[in-house]
Amino acid sequence: MKKKLIWSLIFLLIVLLGVSLSHQTTIRYLDKYNASIATDSSTRLIKVPFVLQLSGYKLKNITYSHSQHIFVSHYIPKENPLVAVKRAKYLGVTFQPTTVPIVNKSQMDPFILSRNYTGNNTGRDTLRILVGNSYNKYQVLSANYPAVSVRDPSIMKRGSRYYIIYTRGLLSTTDFNHWKKINWPPIPGYDYLQDWAPEFVEGPNNRTYIVMSICKRDAANHHLAVTTFSNGKIGKRWTKLTGNLPSNVIDPNIQYYKGKYYLFCKNEKIRKLVMGVSDQLNGPYKMSKIEFILASSKYGSIEGPEALVNKGKIKLAFDTYNTRKDGTTVFYGLHYVTRNSKNGKWSKIKKIYCPIVTRHGQFILNK
Repeated sequence: MKKKLIWSLIFLLIVLLGVSLSHQTTIRYLDKYNASIATDSSTRLIKVPFVLQLSGYKLKNITYSHSQHIFVSHYIPKENPLVAVKRAKYLGVTFQPTTVPIVNKSQMDPFILSRNYTGNNTGRDTLRILVGNSYNKYQVLSANYPAVSVRDPSIMKRGSRYYIIYTRGLLSTTDFNHWKKINWPPIPGYDYLQDWAPEFVEGPNNRTYIVMSICKRDAANHHLAVTTFSNGKIGKRWTKLTGNLPSNVIDPNIQYYKGKYYLFCKNEKIRKLVMGVSDQLNGPYKMSKIEFILASSKYGSIEGPEALVNKGKIKLAFDTYNTRKDGTTVFYGLHYVTRNSKNGKWSKIKKIYCPIVTRHGQFILNK
């Protein structure tokens, strides 16, 4: 294996000598399923050697496309990913656009807040599994990821199987090396391309539901609805949440704790996070604003609230970003606040640390 790799590198050096030094060359990092496991890098061939090592992975092979000026390097995980998952206290999911670089711990989105997102042509947005032993510090799991575009993922475990639902998609795995894509039925009368950010809801008696922001065809506003999730199947009947919810609301997250349902979402009209409480999953929810201080003026907007309720304490993670005048957005990674269980006030904003720029995702206690 080592000899083969050495000869591959020698061949590439010969190729380098035969290509004009003025060419801009892309280096792409893929796993065995051809999913991107790191952001593309771009360099002029004069700057060799370039970095081929990736933390947690072994380099398997590398090829070069002369016509496209692209190096494609393939990797395999050094460790069984399930072992790393099982020893983690916290488990998270996020996604990473891999066609745009990380610059100063921030990353531009290749689209305008996913408004053009179709589930297919999305700039190679790759699923990322996160593992950690503290709520605010994670490493990216070295695994073979599915070669599908993922945004806004949510994760849950049933038995030995993990389910990951995301905007217009559903996956399952038992080992984070082999993946099954599960079809789900469209909602009659609703615009499929406006179904955003589905989330698992773990209710009492081991029952599971899905909540999602949906929009009727030719309508301007989103509302929230829930359905059942059982044996890997999404229910066909969706029920609208009730209460004094905003007229246009997205990015729902529901946590069940001691007989109460806690709803977190974004009021799109005023572009603020709100929360509500109800005795029933379907509502009515009594809503209120979530008040806390943003740590920096560069965080012009926030969205994608993701709560974790543990021993009465609520930790709330969310996307931080800023929208430029041309409509492009720059993301600064997930941050979080903690709610004081006695007075209901929220802490100052704190950063969730990770080697990548984390985006709308979820963190759970790894049981």
